[in-house]
Amino acid sequence: MTPEAGIACKQLSPLTSQANIESSGATNSANNSNAFLHALAQCTVPASEFQLEGDYLLAGLFDIHHDSSTVKQDRPEAIDCSSKEFIPSSYRRFQLMRFSVEEINNSTKLLPNVSLGYEIFDHCSDIHNFPGILKLLSVDGLIQPWGEPHKNLSKVMAVVGTYTSTQALTVAPLFMMDLIPMVSYGAATSVLSRKEIFPSFLRTVHPSKDVIEVIFNIVQHFNWRWVAFLNIDDDYGNDGRDLFIKRIKGSEICLAYTKGLKQHMNHSKIFKQIEAQRIGIIIVFAPEWTAEALIKSAIQLNVTKKVWIAGDAWSLNKELLEEEGIQNIGTVIGVSEPKVTIPGFRDFIYSSKSQNYCENAEQNTFCNQVCNCSSLSSAEQILAVDPSFNFPVYSAVHAIAHALHNALQCESGRCKGNITVHPHMVLAELKKSNFTLLNQSVTFDENGDPNFGSFSIVFWNQSGDAEEIGICHFHPKFNFFINDTKIQWYTKKENVKKDMNKYYMESTNAASIVKSVLQELISTKQLSGHQLANLPLPE
Repeated sequence: MTPEAGIACKQLSPLTSQANIESSGATNSANNSNAFLHALAQCTVPASEFQLEGDYLLAGLFDIHHDSSTVKQDRPEAIDCSSKEFIPSSYRRFQLMRFSVEEINNSTKLLPNVSLGYEIFDHCSDIHNFPGILKLLSVDGLIQPWGEPHKNLSKVMAVVGTYTSTQALTVAPLFMMDLIPMVSYGAATSVLSRKEIFPSFLRTVHPSKDVIEVIFNIVQHFNWRWVAFLNIDDDYGNDGRDLFIKRIKGSEICLAYTKGLKQHMNHSKIFKQIEAQRIGIIIVFAPEWTAEALIKSAIQLNVTKKVWIAGDAWSLNKELLEEEGIQNIGTVIGVSEPKVTIPGFRDFIYSSKSQNYCENAEQNTFCNQVCNCSSLSSAEQILAVDPSFNFPVYSAVHAIAHALHNALQCESGRCKGNITVHPHMVLAELKKSNFTLLNQSVTFDENGDPNFGSFSIVFWNQSGDAEEIGICHFHPKFNFFINDTKIQWYTKKENVKKDMNKYYMESTNAASIVKSVLQELISTKQLSGHQLANLPLPE
């Protein structure tokens, strides 16, 4: 145990009943001292939720905290994730990986006589988390990239993560080097589908082109013509913008305004420009922390009578749904993964959060790789946060487990013990994945993208819920549907359509506006001349 971990003892299985936990303590206050000693001897809490021993090791990369700092360093420093902003939805995903491994370890059918372990890192920064990555790749503290094949390899069989595209693009090349499978539950940018660059990268989340296709169909469905596209200014956001520009080519949709969003910026200028161009439809393609800053600014600046289209990274954001004044900004329609109930996860959270961790009071309660997150969130808080990308985490862990199961030639209740499994063998089996999980058939295409899953179309209703109003399927064939009658518009429906298209018709200088937007993109190097030649310019 590391010194930072304080006094701790082993953890009871999260499936252990609370009655058993409570029975280990004293029954009255007179025996407090004996109760403490008894608990110290009996409870089985691990020093950290981030590590678990097992026959085969999985790595996990979760941004439990998010570093949004813009401070430039004048000397190299290791990042302290625990001091950064805590992201409850990511902490829930982190717990879901732990639950998935526990579920598989308790299974008599999947990897029957084999145990999975994990080493999970709080990957809070796009560019400053390399110490953790290097630890995963090292053997006895050393990394030998030019050693003999299959010798001196890390114990890591596969990686679950990362969440963001920029994180994936930053660290993936290190795992590609030894063909260690990397199964992302959130990185959606298009370039990750290129197998010549990322040969061992797969994902259980749909690539951005699918999300953009749903957004395009929403805009088309309501015959909106005059739109703004706001995206986070990074690999994920700029890819989404480029995909949208390409998708609307040949349609009647006009991109009147686009802007890259940064975490700490003044949004008032953006909203003034949107208002000046009389834009009523605002597409926001950004992660939750960027979208939160934008929407909260819209509330504070009294931006009203807009239709907001939310990408899947923030469409189920519980904090914004409950934000005071959210009803004033207009109507919010979003793209999200369908809400999936994962059997056993609720019980796992309640039991793991009710355990006696036996830690001393001076231990730091903010989590990183070396401490426990148990006091950060109650079970109710964890279960109430945004459930986005939960099934992608669950299916990523299960896909790796099925691949390892096949590599070990498991059958008749046992796995062969005389087979030495290497990561590239797990990768080969991952590519051939074909199993059923919660009534979904999990397979991947030749690019490592999922051949399963669908999207829900949600509406933020007056009750503070993201209500499902439509669905979009990609497999086995494309199917799109919206139930218009479920939407309570900020004004009458016919007026919304009339207002949105009136802005387009009244903008007689549409061509000059669009061209000026494109010119700005070129001047800021967000768009090349080659890309410009393929864009749908107005006459």
